[in-house]
Amino acid sequence: MGNTIEEPKKIIVAADNLTHKECLELTTKIGHRVHAIKVHEVVDRHGPTVVGEIRKAGAWRVFDDAKLHDIPKTVELRAKAIAEPGASIIAVHASGEVDMMMAAVRGVRNVSDAEIFAITVLTSLDEERAHLTFGQPAKAAALYLARLAKLAGVHGVVCSPKEVGMLAKRPELRGLKFATPGVRSLGQDAGDQKRFDTPAAAVKAGATYLVVGRQLTEAHDPVFALDQIEAEIAEALNDMAASK
Repeated sequence: MGNTIEEPKKIIVAADNLTHKECLELTTKIGHRVHAIKVHEVVDRHGPTVVGEIRKAGAWRVFDDAKLHDIPKTVELRAKAIAEPGASIIAVHASGEVDMMMAAVRGVRNVSDAEIFAITVLTSLDEERAHLTFGQPAKAAALYLARLAKLAGVHGVVCSPKEVGMLAKRPELRGLKFATPGVRSLGQDAGDQKRFDTPAAAVKAGATYLVVGRQLTEAHDPVFALDQIEAEIAEALNDMAASK
């Protein structure tokens, strides 16, 4: 094991469909081992104070998946309000355009070091739906939206494993972080994801962070499930190092 690469924390846990209690229990078990705990409806139900509770339960960071999409001033104020209780990452929709994303960045700037991540094309859209929604293939839409996000000065983008390889290679996007939902090990149920891939494939394609949900949240033993995913990531990183 002496030649094994020590991987940074690359996993973001999508703590969706969990009760307040379940979210805190999961965080206590694995929160210290992952990059962030991503929350959505638990904040809607219990208010912003839950962010502090999750951090106290052991999370390094809390990713508030607010998916902000509104006029710039409203987004600026909401981003500020979300950052104040301690959210480390806040999601906005890149389709809100440059001014809106810039407003989100302004909203958090004087509050904390929270990062803004812009969502490109949702992983629940198959190629046909993506084309109907954006008028172009998913990869073209993701590239267009990622370019807008870069211009706006956000910290990262959210994209599927099917687009991250293309985006990570683009010189104009250098400096962006890439968070990829739709990541699951072989044999795992795809759920409502249409454009998905394995942890190893996402890492090799250039993903900075892997957003993993049901494989961890519905696992009988989430610690063991995390061990398995981390092993896949470590193997992928070692394969990449060996091929250089």
